[in-house]
Amino acid sequence: MPSTKPPVGDVVLQIEDLCTYFETDEGVVKAVDGVSLAVRRGEILGLVGESGSGKSVTNLSVLRLVPSPPGKHAGGHVWFRGVDLTALPEPEMRKYRGNRIAMIFQDPMTSLNPYLRVGRQISEVLRLHKGLTRKAAWERAIELLQLVGIPAPERRVDQHPHELSGGMRQRVMIAMALACEPELLLADEPTTALDVTIQAQILELIRKLTDRLGTAVILVTHDLGVVAGVSDFLAVMYAGRVVERGPTGEVFARPRHPYTQGLLASLPRLDSDAELTPIEGRPPDLRDVGPGCAFAPRCPQAHARCAIQPPWFGSPTRGAACWLEAP
Repeated sequence: MPSTKPPVGDVVLQIEDLCTYFETDEGVVKAVDGVSLAVRRGEILGLVGESGSGKSVTNLSVLRLVPSPPGKHAGGHVWFRGVDLTALPEPEMRKYRGNRIAMIFQDPMTSLNPYLRVGRQISEVLRLHKGLTRKAAWERAIELLQLVGIPAPERRVDQHPHELSGGMRQRVMIAMALACEPELLLADEPTTALDVTIQAQILELIRKLTDRLGTAVILVTHDLGVVAGVSDFLAVMYAGRVVERGPTGEVFARPRHPYTQGLLASLPRLDSDAELTPIEGRPPDLRDVGPGCAFAPRCPQAHARCAIQPPWFGSPTRGAACWLEAP
């Protein structure tokens, strides 16, 4: 019997102290180390940070797609509608993947099968999880391509991935992800390989579909500009931990953690010709982060107390893990 607890209000996903580690010849890499997050129905949560901060591994851990070995679930819980996904047997977990929880991967060319027509790839999801007939699934695939803004869907449904542009391939991935009208959508840098115009179209599409279907979304990106106009809440990750979270506008206007302040200071602004200020130093080696604040060696406001790992200061929806926030 899987572990369960009553879901809180409209909370679709609640992550509690999640730890995902990787065993390597050089030591244990703590890729995700005590992450706690929550996302509600119809809400987009932006998950941001430098490359290697643990964003994508967090998303993969939700669906238990981290390869084992070398990866392993080292602690914590992932509650989806009151069910602990970390405790589910693998056959039960398969019922959630692609059905109630879907994922958009970063590179559609490595996620789509190059030998199969896009219509077949979408319809197979519907036949597997919804039990539709071949004809009904094919017709629904055409409707989904139209929903995500692909022109002439009746023709595109018969094409292979290489016959489509990068933007169209990403829209096909979104169509596949939305085929079963999931309650949760995990988007792993879905606009990284696209030009700026197509980026804006994809983000607008995700926002519109979220509003229309009420889907909860975790949008992973290293680009603060991407989430500024689309996400409702923001969580900032550094060295496998969430160091700040809050409503997106509030985090941008009044960042509390020095790392968030550094990210914003390094972001170009149209309304200012001020010189950009890079964050000095390099991210830590996740095999040996140490007992204190992982950002302390790069922090211009570090002090002696930072030798101890700071707790969370603030509420579950707005706060930071920084001694500067201590009352």
